[in-house]
Amino acid sequence: MKSDVALKQSRIQKCIYVFLSVMLGFAAFSFWPTAYAAAPTSNLAPAAVEQYAEQQAQALGTSNIDWLAARLDYYPLGPGTHGWYVQASIQNKRIGYMIISVTSDGQLTLTEYGQGEQALYDNELLGQALERLHLKQTTVLAAGGEITARYAPPLLAYWKLERPNQEALYLDAANGDLLPANTLQRLERDAHVQSGGLAELLKPQVMSTVKPGRTSTVHKHPAFDPSIQLAWLTSEPLQPAHIQRWLQYNQREALVFSAGERNLFYGGPLPVSGHQLWHTGDINAMDPEESDSVLYVALGGIYSVQRFVSLHTLWNDGHFYILNP
Repeated sequence: MKSDVALKQSRIQKCIYVFLSVMLGFAAFSFWPTAYAAAPTSNLAPAAVEQYAEQQAQALGTSNIDWLAARLDYYPLGPGTHGWYVQASIQNKRIGYMIISVTSDGQLTLTEYGQGEQALYDNELLGQALERLHLKQTTVLAAGGEITARYAPPLLAYWKLERPNQEALYLDAANGDLLPANTLQRLERDAHVQSGGLAELLKPQVMSTVKPGRTSTVHKHPAFDPSIQLAWLTSEPLQPAHIQRWLQYNQREALVFSAGERNLFYGGPLPVSGHQLWHTGDINAMDPEESDSVLYVALGGIYSVQRFVSLHTLWNDGHFYILNP
């Protein structure tokens, strides 16, 4: 009799264990931005990348205290891009993200970041995009397929869907749009050819040159849809020398960023929805603008995730237009 009771208890304990394991698995699946990769560990990013990411989180924490308490999880983006998607969260609630990349000369750089609960690689958006293609994540995986998060500089975050004996599909991670396969295949081939050894790029002395920084509050700009409000198409682009002052002192004026033929890499044209200053080195409390500073511009945020990108990157790729010239 006692043995029967012990056997039943053992079976109940096993059932509870299996149930909890399944629930934890579903929780990890819903939170992990690239649902088909392994759980994040420190082995997925070199120590130099983690140190750099923590410094950027500290800088963001000077204007948004959530970053100071956030856990940072690292997800490699590849192949050949030498980049990491860093998800910041507090008790499984997303508070922001960063994309950290390695430049050709081995320097770490904050390519872009976002603040808030929106994720750049979002499983819900991925599911909607697959549904439009009459596909499901479960059936793709069951058939031996794979879905991975990829990144192409300067600003193209995308999903690559690979299935046995079929051409790969590429989906824009920011809005779910289907991307031209031939363009992405060429980009991946070029990245593979140019790719050097990551250990050679990330030298220990890189981190010794990084200065501590701080950020200003996020300054918001008017929200609108450039594809509906088309008056900006008749305006002349702002001169590069005037853009930073225009952003800082004309915040009520709506601006559009367009990269012309390179809009594929931005999902643009996009509204300028805000900006934030990053200060490095010594800060003059009387006049913060006298310190070394970098201006990050927020793009999108209406129908897609709001993405902060350095003004220097945008200068090189496109132009800013006044919405109502």
